Amino acid sequence: MEVTLLAPRWTWCPEAGLREGQAILVGADGAILDVVADSPSIAARRVELPESLLLPGLINLHNHAMSGPMFRGLADDIAPGDLPGHIVFSLLMPMGDLAAEIMTPEEVGDAAEMALLEGLRCGMTTVLDVYRLQQAPFIARARGLGLRSYSCPYLFSTPGLDMAADGTPLYRPEGSADPGFDAIVRLIEAHDEGPRGRTRVGFGPHGPDSCTPDLLRRVDAKAREMNTLVSIHACQNLHEVEIVRQRHGTGSMAHLRDLGLLREGVVVAHAMYATDEELALVKAGGAAIASCPLAFARSGRFVPLARFEASGVRLGIGTDGVTLDMVQEVRTASIFAKVQSGAAHGLSAPRVLRAATRDAALALGRPDLGIIAPGARADLIAVDLSSSRYQPVWDPLKALLTSGIASDLSLVMVEGRTLLRDGRVTVADERAVTRRGAAAIERVWQEALRRGRIPRSVAERAGRAASLHA
Repeated sequence: MEVTLLAPRWTWCPEAGLREGQAILVGADGAILDVVADSPSIAARRVELPESLLLPGLINLHNHAMSGPMFRGLADDIAPGDLPGHIVFSLLMPMGDLAAEIMTPEEVGDAAEMALLEGLRCGMTTVLDVYRLQQAPFIARARGLGLRSYSCPYLFSTPGLDMAADGTPLYRPEGSADPGFDAIVRLIEAHDEGPRGRTRVGFGPHGPDSCTPDLLRRVDAKAREMNTLVSIHACQNLHEVEIVRQRHGTGSMAHLRDLGLLREGVVVAHAMYATDEELALVKAGGAAIASCPLAFARSGRFVPLARFEASGVRLGIGTDGVTLDMVQEVRTASIFAKVQSGAAHGLSAPRVLRAATRDAALALGRPDLGIIAPGARADLIAVDLSSSRYQPVWDPLKALLTSGIASDLSLVMVEGRTLLRDGRVTVADERAVTRRGAAAIERVWQEALRRGRIPRSVAERAGRAASLHA
């Protein structure tokens, strides 16, 4: 059996802390065999990582891969009057509907692969992605790149979402059923590799406002039966909070608890407007919160990371598709928590990196991820800290969080397989993937302009006024 020896200058994992001069031995089966003091006498294929910091791969706990390229620049700098209502209901979801309608499976795959390639280049080894059923080609593209993926296709009790004149969502959920449920079960049966697999498929009910109690109970029961994951948005906007309270007489988190969906194996996205009492419910139930600070920051809102940390909930970090740069996202999370708490040590480098590695792995039910130890899976990244932006290195973790950029990655490895080395992706033709993915998204934009799905003011500011008449 061939053994690979990784020889970084520094090694960090949440359990053992920061060490220098260690070597990581990786077996042919993709498991870490041992962590030892480095020695030239060790018989193995050596991978030299001088001046590099080696750490567990970053886990993106909430993402929409298709949204990254779809809304890049389009959903930023939205001015008053640009949209008739909340951006989720007046731009993001209608554009998602259009993409699901007109994109071919090949185009979906091309766009998803382009987004996933971005994540890989930024140190993401695992991603939990929520998408529409028509975007299931995501599964094969993630597998082809060698990434670890958790797919949670959307479920709605209202398959088509209308919007009132004031821009608020019009749900018609009572008594309706989502035909996508059985399709997701078939996806799980066809693609899910089980609790220790690299490719997992679960359920992604949109939220407690857009799914009926009956549908959510059905999701909970089937997820338990099939031993798979559930991802659900909750307390993500005030429309949802008010709708749940009007219909069910309680808050969103208590509603999920009553339906069995505030437990281990459930990832709650955002919790932006969760009260302290609701956060206590999340902690008591064992669910995890996936926070996506940049997604809300672009709309002028701080995610309450300091409150999440103070509550003791299991916290993970996601990109929500705004970017797929987990290095940037964890830095943003740390800065937001410091500003909110007024404390320079809020979400320190080790703490926020733990959220993006070990804690996220445990949220996924994977104690063998997010750690560098014998028996763990070899999902690892290394960052070259030799550049002047890091020098001199007092503390490599703080150097990474303060100054780190994705282009300084020297290694990305999943299950012992090298996906990136010295800044170069080894598993795909980056230029070809990007060219095909960009063309697929551009076609959606052009059709959206033709149908008036993109507001005139937004199109004109981007210099696309002529496209409105195409």
